Amino acid sequence: MRDRGGKLPFSYLLMGILFFTIIVIVLAGIYVNYENSGNNLQENADRLRVMTESYIDRSFELIDAGLKLYDTAYNNEMQKAFPVVMAEYNRTGGDPSHMDLEALKADIGGLDIYVINDRCIIEYSTVPADVGLDFAVIYPDFCTYLHGIRNTSGFYPDRVVRDWTTGTLTKYSYMPTPDNRYILELGLHAEQFSGERQQIRYRDIIDEVREFNPYLEEVILFQKQKRVIGNSSYKPTVEDRAMLDYILWENRTSQEINRPDLGRTIFWEVIDLRDPDYAADMSIFAKLTYNDDLLATEMNRLRLLHALAGLLLLSSGALIAIVVSRKISRPIEQLMEDVDAIAGGDLDHPVHPVPGYEFSTLAESIRIMVERLKDHIRQCEAGEARFIDLVQLLPLGVFETDPFGRVTFANTTAFDVFGYTPRDLERGISITDVLVPGDRLRAKAMFRAICQGEKSQGTEYTGLKRDGSTIPLMVYTSAIIQDGVPAGIRGTIIDISRMKQIEDEIRHLNTDLERRVADRTAALEEATQEMEAFTYSVSHDLRAPLRAIDGFSYILAKTAGSRLDEKEQHYLAALRKNAGQMDSLITGLLTLSRIGRQELNRERVDPGPLVREVIAELREQFPERTIDVAIGDLPHCSADPVMLRQVYRNLIGNAAKFTRDTPEPRIVIGAIAKDAGTTYFVRDNGVGFDMRYAGRLFEPFQQLHTTEGYEGEGIGLAIVARIIRRHGGSIWAKGEPGKGATFSFTFDGDSRPA
Repeated sequence: MRDRGGKLPFSYLLMGILFFTIIVIVLAGIYVNYENSGNNLQENADRLRVMTESYIDRSFELIDAGLKLYDTAYNNEMQKAFPVVMAEYNRTGGDPSHMDLEALKADIGGLDIYVINDRCIIEYSTVPADVGLDFAVIYPDFCTYLHGIRNTSGFYPDRVVRDWTTGTLTKYSYMPTPDNRYILELGLHAEQFSGERQQIRYRDIIDEVREFNPYLEEVILFQKQKRVIGNSSYKPTVEDRAMLDYILWENRTSQEINRPDLGRTIFWEVIDLRDPDYAADMSIFAKLTYNDDLLATEMNRLRLLHALAGLLLLSSGALIAIVVSRKISRPIEQLMEDVDAIAGGDLDHPVHPVPGYEFSTLAESIRIMVERLKDHIRQCEAGEARFIDLVQLLPLGVFETDPFGRVTFANTTAFDVFGYTPRDLERGISITDVLVPGDRLRAKAMFRAICQGEKSQGTEYTGLKRDGSTIPLMVYTSAIIQDGVPAGIRGTIIDISRMKQIEDEIRHLNTDLERRVADRTAALEEATQEMEAFTYSVSHDLRAPLRAIDGFSYILAKTAGSRLDEKEQHYLAALRKNAGQMDSLITGLLTLSRIGRQELNRERVDPGPLVREVIAELREQFPERTIDVAIGDLPHCSADPVMLRQVYRNLIGNAAKFTRDTPEPRIVIGAIAKDAGTTYFVRDNGVGFDMRYAGRLFEPFQQLHTTEGYEGEGIGLAIVARIIRRHGGSIWAKGEPGKGATFSFTFDGDSRPA
């Protein structure tokens, strides 16, 4: 039986997978169910809360609507009393201090009378305790209402409310005085107010909502005056008064306060019962206290139930995992025992049948695989034999070593190169044994580098044969990697004795060639010096007589010109002209010669400024001519700036010369950038030329036009061509008689376009 090496048996692994799968499924199901149940519980609590608050709001609005109908029943009675009071006010000339308020009260059936000034202060009243009451301080909303009706006329009834001082139920009504200085207020006190309103019990509504909402712990109702409704035992706290002040005077909306420390949520619900037709604010402010601990207790109970269910299901899942894993793993264990026997080398071990279609198919596949493995082993053995035979026949030495540098294999050629035998290999041969002492340290360093994964492009050594003689070798090696670890190196050995001999022969030939080149160079330098001497001689020996001819001709023309006839003067002018042409020809020859000898100093040059300078010189030279010159984009190039300027001076001057007789002369200087390089050009619309003679343009002294019509010696374009060739470029021209010409050139050997 194969050692498991600390690995779990398949049956345990399968049992673990099944149990893990059951755990995941059970826990996921319980978690989902718990989340849904918890969400439902929370949603029910939230839904009950919304229903509670909505029910309270609608119920109180219905109650207030009924009370409003009841309160309006006393409007006629109070409206009839106002004319009596107003008549008394008018009788006193609008001075309420002279009014007999107590007598008036008796006349109007006992209604209390209040006189409110323009500052919302009760200035006079039949109720002494209310005199001086400032509504701007205690009831700003009511003061705003009074200011709104002060400049009007008519009767303004109000609701039945509790008196601010005594808390007695009182119905009020208002009427502005004709002079708009005061507002007269009447107050009706009736015993039936208390009796009839006691029939309306807000507590009944509160008890109803607490019955269907178990989370509602307490409900306290407040009026705008901060009086508690229906609960005489409750005393408002400081927090209650602060919240009522905040709602009344800063933010008249419902507010929620969470108290996690108490497990409670306090919700202040605003039942807004304000009516713009009445001064009284009948709004009710309900303080609803919800018991969050009750919901938390239910959630904890829900968690406990789900935990118990999870434990029960997990226990059942463990039992199922054990039974199923044993049922499935037994056939696999049988197959594993058979495969272990085969892997141990017993390829004839039978594979036992196992139940189940899949396992039976697997067993048959293993049997077929073993048979094919046998065939493959036989083929590998035959292939290895053929490989060994092939390696033995190679003309190169082939070898392998172990990680310590000991040779473990060598072919016949390797033995022949060093003079060793297979018996010597059995006794042990190291790679350093077959190298001269001077190469052994280098060989050891290369061996370590190859084992560490470096590549070898071939290393030259001096080999040491068994008989003590040496031989030059070229060795190519690579690492032997087994299971990702270097296990030695393998390589080939080439006897390079013949190559060394050829190298010596080539070295001797190179030495002889260098000697010949030196001789030829010396001869060329001597010829160059002779050419320079000849050029100097020509420039001085020929120019001296030319200057004499030109000088004497000039003197003769000045002194004897008037005595010479026309034909003689023509001969004299032709003599001077030919002398000048000869001098220009000599100058051109010298320039052409210097171009070939001048040192080439290439740098990064912008042709644009050079071209503009040449154009400026041209305009100064021919101020009487109007030439349209267009300069396009000229990319930078690598050239000698002085020579490049000479190129553009000659080409542009050539274009200016041959556009002399053109009605609208035009010269275009530009460049064309392509992948192969940049082509620079100078184009004109002058006389042009016949393309049949284009090859003669760049030869010295070649002119396609008569010298009578156009001056020149045929040297300018030859100079341009020589400069371009010295830059490794090319130059060419295209033209057509009467339609102008285009001269194009490149640098750095760019090929001429077709």
